[in-house]
Amino acid sequence: MVLRVEINSTSYITDVGFGGLTPTGPLILHSEIEQRTSHETFRLLFDQDSYTLQVNLDQVWKPMYRFDLHEYLLPDYEVSNWYVSTHPNSLFTNSLISSIATPNYRYCLRNNQLAVYASGKKEKLQTLSSVSDLRKALSDIFQIRLDSFSNLDETLANLL
Repeated sequence: MVLRVEINSTSYITDVGFGGLTPTGPLILHSEIEQRTSHETFRLLFDQDSYTLQVNLDQVWKPMYRFDLHEYLLPDYEVSNWYVSTHPNSLFTNSLISSIATPNYRYCLRNNQLAVYASGKKEKLQTLSSVSDLRKALSDIFQIRLDSFSNLDETLANLL
């Protein structure tokens, strides 16, 4: 979901959570200009009736996703959200996934693979090889309180 916001006759978009490289600030809805956020530089390319959001990583423009300016309502998202949160084959019901943007870095965890991005640089991938490493990442990096999860160690061990 991308939200369009009008401020003083200027259109902006804000991304409400696409994934690990979500823009960390609003982007002006204007194609072909480079726009720096606190973490990376983005640009929008317009083609017919849709935009492609691209991110610059190590001086290479990488496409992230496409969107258009048609109005969508909450029911338009319900089936997709239900699927990704409940279907037995969904990535989100079969994986441990977390991401967070801090002032200097982005951290993305998928199962036991921790990716670290530093301001527009390509990711540095680290394999977490123990339950203790996973617990430490979840609590220290992602700031998740772990004391209320039953069978957590067993679940984390299955990810290794």
